Amino acid sequence: VNLSQPMVKEKNIDFRFHIRNMQTEYLYADQLRINQIFINILSNAIKYTQPGGSVTVSMEERTGGEMAGKPAAGKPGEIAAAPAEGKSGTGQEAYVTLVYRVADTGIGMSKEFMATMYQPFSRGTDSRVNTIQGTGLGLAITKQMVDLMGGQIDCESEEGKGTIFTVTLTLPVADQQTVQADLENVDVLLVDDDEILLETGLETLRSLKAIAETASSGEEAIQLVTNRHAIGKDYDLVILDWKMPGMSGIEVVKTLRENKHIEVPILLISAYDWSDIEDAAKEAGANGFISKPLFRSRLYEKISEMLGRKSRQILPEDDMSDLSGMKVLVAEDNDINWEIIHALLEMYGIASWRAENGQIAVDMLKSAPENAYDLVFMDIQMPVMNGLEATRTIRAMTDSWAGRIPIIAMTADAFSENVAECMTVGMNGHIAKPIDTKLVLKELRTIQSNRVSNRGRFSV
Repeated sequence: VNLSQPMVKEKNIDFRFHIRNMQTEYLYADQLRINQIFINILSNAIKYTQPGGSVTVSMEERTGGEMAGKPAAGKPGEIAAAPAEGKSGTGQEAYVTLVYRVADTGIGMSKEFMATMYQPFSRGTDSRVNTIQGTGLGLAITKQMVDLMGGQIDCESEEGKGTIFTVTLTLPVADQQTVQADLENVDVLLVDDDEILLETGLETLRSLKAIAETASSGEEAIQLVTNRHAIGKDYDLVILDWKMPGMSGIEVVKTLRENKHIEVPILLISAYDWSDIEDAAKEAGANGFISKPLFRSRLYEKISEMLGRKSRQILPEDDMSDLSGMKVLVAEDNDINWEIIHALLEMYGIASWRAENGQIAVDMLKSAPENAYDLVFMDIQMPVMNGLEATRTIRAMTDSWAGRIPIIAMTADAFSENVAECMTVGMNGHIAKPIDTKLVLKELRTIQSNRVSNRGRFSV
């Protein structure tokens, strides 16, 4: 959504984003590639839509489906809440299916072009297309990535009438999900001219146990807020779309703020860039802003903030209590790098010991009692014995627990051949320098999860 804003604004496109039944916000997947798939399709829709046209994006979660030959966790197409903790009711790994749909009112495509559009360097011959730069590789690469994920990409199009692309991906549910409290008894008015957003937004608010009503215009919203105030039952919060026909969201805020006795907090929502309206919104009297789509966790967090309620939501990446007590050996010859990673691990209650080179790391593992360490972070470029040689030596300890310890490479060489070399000698993962805190914690969590669940040899 953020990347699309400049072109949406330049072409004055009516841009809408809907989400439905998004219960599972954390999945196991290749985030980078999924972003590329979604961005490629959305950017094409905006490129090939004429100024003043419309682009509508939707995302829906369905439980079940099949992935990589594994059994489904439910009936394909069934819409229901995803099982918690990454498991189905039968103890099998749970899956959800994401359906991503982008519909535009652009120039459309001929049946002849659609027959070959996933081939490299395919481009339409419409004169309106020739002014748009590009290699013609976008759809071909997108199709390949979808295929590699075991997904499906479908297209409906007609020349002069627009195009609809639908991408369906079935992905495993992450072990940890958001632990989320509710908004019980919070009285909310949701205002938007988009009927689908009102429907899905109402569904989301009620799933959080809020008391929710809707209005489809600014005028209706003013009437409902005024009537409620007159009987002494003000809404706790008004969630108001910025861009509506008739009265805009900012005009509604100004009108309500003219009545000094109506002090209901107002949260503006928009699929457009907040910076365009920030000053005017604050001057009018809006209390906050949240961008569309209205994901459940973000909506909960923002409403809690607006109402001064302490959020009891715990995001998986924020709750690292399960990492406390882990024991890590860090093979690192650089003093500053060691101090940084030692301080980082210490913040999360993780004990760490240093080996100044690969040989020392090997010696420490040989002399350590069984399971003295849970993991080795191994620098590659070290004196005496480098990380690759050290790993080969450790993996040769086939009669010792140390021969099976997870080893994660730490190196500034992030090229694919360097990563492949690390894997060839028996390493289990790779973190590029400078060290990214999130990646370090992600690797630790994976190892801890495997150790606790006893799922077998660690892999990335």
